[in-house]
Amino acid sequence: MSGENAPANPPGRGIGAVVLVRNSYGDILMVKPRCRHADQKQGWQLPGGRAHEGEPITVAAARELLAETGLKRKLSYLLMVDQVPASEGETSADGISFVLDGGTLDNDEAAAVTLPESAHGKLSAVEWVPPGQLDELALPHQAARIRAAARAFAYGMRQPMFLLGEIANA
Repeated sequence: MSGENAPANPPGRGIGAVVLVRNSYGDILMVKPRCRHADQKQGWQLPGGRAHEGEPITVAAARELLAETGLKRKLSYLLMVDQVPASEGETSADGISFVLDGGTLDNDEAAAVTLPESAHGKLSAVEWVPPGQLDELALPHQAARIRAAARAFAYGMRQPMFLLGEIANA
């Protein structure tokens, strides 16, 4: 373990940028990482990842969505913000995850979603998950985050993302 990631010196607060994408049936697009919970049924999560230093959140979310699912979407709206505390033993820092609205894909678009070859080292699968299976496939905090974001979408509670006072478009 390198000195900068040692438990006594966890990395600084992370900024996560994840995307909620639905199909016409209301299923949610999710990915299964290889590095964590790979041997468990749970561990599925929304596509996305950590924003690079100085990178706008909408750009980070669009970059990760493309890399993990092959989808190129215009991302301008926030569904929710979720704070994640540092892990026990402080081996990982706390973080803030921004959940952006990736919209609803029609049947043809949804059927074309596959795991890009370039993501095979990072992810084992990409799937459309019915909301009723979230507790079975996602960790509790991930399932709660996804349900909250889906409710925000259903109730029209999405908010525009801004960059320097202008609506951010990625």
